[in-house]
Order: sequence, then structure tokens, then C-alpha cells
Amino acid sequence: MQYLPPLFLLLVCAQALVHHLFSTRQFIFGSHPGDGTISKYSIGSDFSLKIQGSIEVPHSCNATKFSSLHLSSADQPPYNIYGSASTGTCSAMFSISSTGSQTLRSAEVAGDIRSFAWSPNGRHLHALNSRASTASATSILNYYIDEHPSLTDLRVTDLLQNVTSAEQLVSHPSGKRVYLVTKTNDLITIPLLNTTGVDSSVSPSRHAVLPSSIDASLFTTSTLAISSSNTMLWTVSQSPNQAIISVFALNPTTGEVVQAVARSTWAGNGVPTLVAAPFEGNDVVAVTNSPVGMVAFMYLEQGAAAATTAVTTTDDGMDFLKEMDAMDTAVSAAAKIKAFGRLDLGFENIGEGVWVN
Repeated sequence: MQYLPPLFLLLVCAQALVHHLFSTRQFIFGSHPGDGTISKYSIGSDFSLKIQGSIEVPHSCNATKFSSLHLSSADQPPYNIYGSASTGTCSAMFSISSTGSQTLRSAEVAGDIRSFAWSPNGRHLHALNSRASTASATSILNYYIDEHPSLTDLRVTDLLQNVTSAEQLVSHPSGKRVYLVTKTNDLITIPLLNTTGVDSSVSPSRHAVLPSSIDASLFTTSTLAISSSNTMLWTVSQSPNQAIISVFALNPTTGEVVQAVARSTWAGNGVPTLVAAPFEGNDVVAVTNSPVGMVAFMYLEQGAAAATTAVTTTDDGMDFLKEMDAMDTAVSAAAKIKAFGRLDLGFENIGEGVWVN
């Protein structure tokens, strides 16, 4: 079993109407789409949370309530909090200073911004608009963020051909490509140029998240994450009674998807969310689930140990994680998904989690 540094995963109960969590070095911010606000929490020495106040999201789309609010923070000065607010048919990007004293908003965008990701240099914000028009097209908006951000510098909007039902977007640490997953279980990699968005001279590549031996029509894929080794991409697909977690190897230089290296499954329903652990050089993720209230911690074991040790783990005496024999035998023998454990928190709903050191 891998060594885990002393980190904690803080979770949020969706009954408290907190939709999305994001952690900075000093605070945690939680979004409340139902009333268009963001709560700011300080982290106590015992990892308890103390609310510091609420901040109104800049009004947009003739709405003060939203279907979703997603948050992130800039790692370049002035280190503002950034977010997307969507009604489902109209969206806007926004920025709020950590004190809440300054707010910015982009122009409104027709469609549903479902996710966004930063470039490695922290100067480009790639926003995924899952329904960019009445034709249900998908696009990626490239905002340039300088030391005096305004959210008015929309460099380019790239329309993605033959991509629908896109759910989440992440970027590779090299900055050379972004990845997205669709509800229809596609993993799509999109090459980027340094400053002008999508590289239209190179076609996106499409990979099936699930193997052909599975009836993919029963599943939807809505979450993905790159673990801190930067060489493994994880996805979770969900059916009414089963979840499948898949791991894909990435070329560490180019970020290209090489192949699926491991898959495992567990019984259960709900909507899963992946959260990659931040400590360097590890392939560790957490999976939270709503409305089941499950939290599972998983890692990828590679090499001789993976080929000789058992894959299942126990949870109160019950096996929960099962390996799927759905890929090349040699590859499967070299990598296996293991679990540190699983918790059933018993909530009717549990939202996203955030790692805190």
C-alpha cells in the first residue's frame, strides 16, 4: 500500500445547498447556486470550518439563481477566485477577490458552461460550453487573464465538431491539450496552441471510456481527473446500479492518451465526482457520490506488486471493488486499481470534496 502524506478530504453535504467547493491555501469557498452566493470558510487547526461570510455572484442572464456554479482560483497575481454561473441556457464567467470587495463578470454566453480549466502558466482560462447553440453544439472559450484581469479579453471561441453532451474539461500540465468526457462515454483529447486556443490543424482524438464488452448505453460518464503523477487520467461511469472507474495512461510529454491500463467496478447508483489528491508523484483519487453519501479512496498500483496482490478490498467485511478483465492481459497485470477504503456517511446527498493539507 502506498504511503499517504497527512492530508484531509473535506466534504460538503448537498443538503446544506453547497454545490461546489474550492480550496486556496487559507480558505475554502463553497457555492450556493440556489441563491447565487459564495460562502467563505476559514480552516481551523482541527480542520473544522468557520464561515467568514457570503459573497454575491455578479448578476447575469437576468437571474440571481443558477443551475450550477463552478469555482477555481488563479495561481498568478492577484490570485482571485474565478467561477462560472449557468442557468442551463445562459452563462457567464466571473471573478471575485478573496475579500469579496471586487467583482468582475464576462459578457453573457448563450449555452451552458459546465466546466473550465487553467493553462499551466495561469494566463488562459478554457471554458467548456456544452450547449453553444440551438444545435446543441459544444465550444471552448479561451479567456486571457493578465495581472489586471477584466474578463473582457475573450481571445477565441472554438466550435467542436461532432461533440455533444460534454460534461467536464481538464487540462494537461504541459498545456498542449485538454480533455473532456461526454455523457455518451467518450473521452476526447483536444490539441491546443499556446495562445490562440484549439489547434485546428490537428484533429481531436476520441477514445471509448468503456470496453466493447459492456453495454455502454446503460452508463453515463460525467467526471474525470488527472492524478498528480501527470501520467494517468481517471474517469467514472455510472449506470442505475453499477459504477466503473477507468484509468488511462498518458504520454508524459505530449499528454496523448496511450491506452486504458486498468478498470474496476462497484455496485451502487448516484452521481459520482472524482477528486485527485495533490501530493506529487502519486496516482491517488477520491470518489464522492450523491445521493448515496459514499466516499472512496483509490490508487493505482503498478509493477510486480500489482501482478501478485489481490485487487479487492474490504469494507466492514464486504468486498466492494472488483477488477474488470476488459483489456490486454499484459497491461492489466502491470496495473491494478486498489482502494484504501470506503466510507458510507449516510447522508441523503453529499456534494464535492476538496483536499486540504
